[in-house]
Amino acid sequence: MTSDQDDRALEAVTEALSQARHDPAACAALMRLAGQALARLTSHDRACQVHAGLARRHAERAARCWRP
Repeated sequence: MTSDQDDRALEAVTEALSQARHDPAACAALMRLAGQALARLTSHDRACQVHAGLARRHAERAARCWRP
């Protein structure tokens, strides 16, 4: 993504979450709907690849921060 696309996406997400009072369920719904939109614009395979990559990065970050 370009910086301009990131800026527009950040603005949209920030606005949506502020209207939803920063509800985690609203954030999850945004992610789900964004994935569905990506699948319509590209393919389900591409949307799956993007989600898998994001999930992998989250898991890696969680593993680095994990403490017993």
